Amino acid sequence: MANVQKEHGFAPIANEILDAICQYTFNGAQLRIVLKVWRLTYGYSRKDHDFSISFLQQTTGLSDRTIKKEIATLVKEKVLVVTKPETSTTARKLAFNKDYDQWTISKSGDQSVKQDDLFSITEGKYCSPPEDGERGEGSFTPEGKYPSPPDGVLGGSIVPPYKEKDLLKKSIKDNIAMFEQFYEIYPRKISKAYAKKVWGKLCKDIEFDSDIVIRNTANFAETHRLLKTDKKHIPHPSTYLNQKRYEDYVVVDPEGLSQVTEPKKTGSVLNRMLKEELMISEPSSSSVDPKLSIGSVPELYD
Repeated sequence: MANVQKEHGFAPIANEILDAICQYTFNGAQLRIVLKVWRLTYGYSRKDHDFSISFLQQTTGLSDRTIKKEIATLVKEKVLVVTKPETSTTARKLAFNKDYDQWTISKSGDQSVKQDDLFSITEGKYCSPPEDGERGEGSFTPEGKYPSPPDGVLGGSIVPPYKEKDLLKKSIKDNIAMFEQFYEIYPRKISKAYAKKVWGKLCKDIEFDSDIVIRNTANFAETHRLLKTDKKHIPHPSTYLNQKRYEDYVVVDPEGLSQVTEPKKTGSVLNRMLKEELMISEPSSSSVDPKLSIGSVPELYD
């Protein structure tokens, strides 16, 4: 059973955006692309990110032709924005346009029907598959446009699920890029190069989540601020990472050390007053008369 918890990470999406996107006529492929853009932008607190066709194909299960067409449509309808064009060596950068008033995609319930282009039939513009009587021998199911993949009878290509190790390479790159954010909040700045090497090693673990580590490290830093810990007693960042001490700081001050109160005073009020009076009136060793002979009776003080 899937163990989905908000504490494992989440993408903060404004309620207004969620309400707005439900009012527009996005098809299934477009929504899957938008969700992936949200995951890698809002999910990492950044405005844009690299999105190659092959990466979107692996992570959404859509065909490359469908992805190219739907991204072009979303950009044309001003839902997505190209912040950096693709080059021969780098993928294009996309951002989500949260100003939905600028979107030109039609809303649900609009009377006007947008006319499809000449390729709409083969590109999957229909919301539901054609009836058996309307489909000829030579026709095929549009790729990636239905809620569920087409079966062998309907035809069409089923995109195989992405390989986990291929997606892991992408996540490793994203996690490694978060090291600077980790080091910035860590309370002791020492041996940065070695700490970065340990961080990169941890990023190869599929269970490693940089967002959780950074959040817990912020709790670790706040704990030592409250305890006023001397920096020489704070472990090196590499030691902190190697020993996975961040797992202990899901909350600030998990042991409650900052809540330790002063020892409670015991005894009656009169006894405490007498003790304080004796401490005040007791002479210091320097006040003893040096001329006093051994064995003589010392003079009492008032």
